[in-house]
Amino acid sequence: MNFWETATQLSGFNETLVDELNSKKILLIGASSAIAQALQENSDKEFIALSRSAGTLDLEGDLAELDDLGPISGMVYFPGSINLKPFAMLKEEDYLADFNVNVLGAVKVLKKVINNLKEAEGASVVFVSSVAANLGLPYHASIAASKSALEGLAKSLASEYASAKVCFNVVAPSLTNTPMAGNLLKTDRQVEANEERNPMKQIGKPEQIANSINFLLDAHNNWMTGQIIPVDGGMGNLK
Repeated sequence: MNFWETATQLSGFNETLVDELNSKKILLIGASSAIAQALQENSDKEFIALSRSAGTLDLEGDLAELDDLGPISGMVYFPGSINLKPFAMLKEEDYLADFNVNVLGAVKVLKKVINNLKEAEGASVVFVSSVAANLGLPYHASIAASKSALEGLAKSLASEYASAKVCFNVVAPSLTNTPMAGNLLKTDRQVEANEERNPMKQIGKPEQIANSINFLLDAHNNWMTGQIIPVDGGMGNLK
């Protein structure tokens, strides 16, 4: 074998190795969120972390930053909103804004990376919903509508891509101590009231939600798809 044949073989080997390494990586959309940060700190998985606040992701653009990813073994979509208002005060723009962030953003990203996920021959996608999608809560009309749509999207895609070995699952937390929920936990009185409402008398921690997401990122190995997993201290099912 001459030099050029050897070099060509090594080049092909290196490209294969790079593809195999990339196929083990998880794409995080909204990676600067508290739950995403907890996931990165407490998981041994490798992540490709993109976020709007860090300037590495523009959900309103053409998502060119997702080009040339290669195969990836998972994706988590973290972007969300907490827009709590009485129904009479909610405007059409509120519903559209929540839907754009929670649902259409996920759709846009998936359209860019679904083939990358299929190439991994075993991948897991996780969406982050809310207890409000299942439990009727006052002032949650807009966010409940969007998160319910996100859960429906996950179930439909789980069915569509099951044979391609791409699993879709959802975590549905209750109130969690994150900056996004800061307005609901500004005072000791608010904290105590929200703890009292929860069957386990706790407010969720980012690490608890992240642990469930980490488990679901192995869903393709655990025979799980199309599931909505409440991580809410029993809020959605218990009194």
